[in-house]
Amino acid sequence: MKPIYKIMIVDDEMLVRQGVKHLLDWEQEGYRIVAEASNGLEALDLVDEVNPHVILTDIVMPVMDGEEFVKRVKEKYPQIEVIVLSSFSEYGYVRSTFQSGVADYILKPKLEAEYLLSILNKTTAKMVGTQMGDQGIDMEEKQLTRIIEKLMSGYEASQDPGLVHSKFPYRRFAFFGTDMHHIKDSDDKVTFASQIDRGLRKLSKDKAAYMQLKFDNDSILFLINVNPEQWVEMVMELRCLVPEMTEIKSGTQFVLSQSFEDFNRLGEIYRNNYLKLTRYSFYLPTRSLIENDHLPGLSDAYQEYDMGELSEQLRRKQFQKAFTSFLEFVHLWSKDYRTEIFEFKSFLGNFIFNVTTTLGKMKYETPGGEDAKYDYFRKIDEARYAKEAIAIAEAFIHEAEHVILKANSLFNPNISNLLEYIHEHYADPITLTGVARQFHFNASYLSSFFATHNEEGFSEYLNKVRLEKAMELLLTTGESISEISANVGYSDQSYFTKVFKKHTGISPSQYRKQFSEEIKES
Repeated sequence: MKPIYKIMIVDDEMLVRQGVKHLLDWEQEGYRIVAEASNGLEALDLVDEVNPHVILTDIVMPVMDGEEFVKRVKEKYPQIEVIVLSSFSEYGYVRSTFQSGVADYILKPKLEAEYLLSILNKTTAKMVGTQMGDQGIDMEEKQLTRIIEKLMSGYEASQDPGLVHSKFPYRRFAFFGTDMHHIKDSDDKVTFASQIDRGLRKLSKDKAAYMQLKFDNDSILFLINVNPEQWVEMVMELRCLVPEMTEIKSGTQFVLSQSFEDFNRLGEIYRNNYLKLTRYSFYLPTRSLIENDHLPGLSDAYQEYDMGELSEQLRRKQFQKAFTSFLEFVHLWSKDYRTEIFEFKSFLGNFIFNVTTTLGKMKYETPGGEDAKYDYFRKIDEARYAKEAIAIAEAFIHEAEHVILKANSLFNPNISNLLEYIHEHYADPITLTGVARQFHFNASYLSSFFATHNEEGFSEYLNKVRLEKAMELLLTTGESISEISANVGYSDQSYFTKVFKKHTGISPSQYRKQFSEEIKES
């Protein structure tokens, strides 16, 4: 009979708690909601009373937020699994909770029954796997397993040196394991884990020992103990073993951690090295074995991406430039395997959100429809590799370009080029006739075309661009009015002053004085 797992919900919004409670037929799925709370402090008071197996918690809450709540739960009740509910904007908090040991996270926009159930089933399967793994293990090995698990969780653990030496007679240690998310069938996972175990038995008895530490529905982990003089030879044997295993299950990637000789460093190496290496697989899909000592070189440093500039380029209808620069950046960034996966995926989601929002303000349709936005979020979140996540963003861009091209009344490739040309050459003595010649148009036709596809006529738009730049220079530089006038494309200072006053209601010197004083006062 399937066990009933007890669930606690922690969220300061009553509507969210009610929504979660009515999202599933909990009893039918093997779960029971035993408590709910509106903040972390209230929840802590209930934990001892209801003893939940799994806690679903919000991050941003009053009194005690989710970050502090998770930390306290995992310190006092390490057996309780915690799943975080978050939004893209709360990335920093979520990253902190992962360091405390949360099982998973769910983005609130995608809090749907089927997805929530899959996360819960995956989380509780770990408990089942742990219980099954205990069967057939002798008491000494159970004791050693508990010591290792405490060290891996970040706690100190008293130990009998003789007990450790009986299982691990050599001086050097390393973690070796693999993720099995891509293997859908549970029986296949058990079979594959057994095949890995048989493969490790091929290691020569006089130079290495090993112990299986963790096996659940998602991963299998071994602690390998090696004679230091045989370390290189053992690594070579593991490199030979990996192709045999990947031939059995294609797409599998193995990880070999940094080696260490102090048993008490086991937890530090697991948390700060092994787990980090497992995340590198997201960026290194072609590597069947990710070794700490054989990582690829990193690309040159890259600049931070400016989402504000993206929005500005879209508003100027420089669509090709905006999308091309984004893809260039994201492909370069994906070569830095040190990047947090959640951060990378959140960045792609924020790009989709910004493009959708900006296009909406410009009266374009939502690419793929409003529901498609969340579908893109879901697909990015579920992507196994960076290249898959980027491909989803590229599919969104393709859909956005289709929407833009379809809206001919709002967008024409020629008007985009015209606006871009004006923004690049506003300081030059450009004229309607000169621009028409540049774009091979008749000047009269260009004037009509520009007015049809833009809110202002050519001259009005050119003056607006020049004056916006002039206002910026007046407040950020010490240049004279005459110099600024020339720098933004006006050869006649008096005409510049006349146009400026007509546009703003005050002269350039009055504008500088008025707004400079306001900046100082603020």
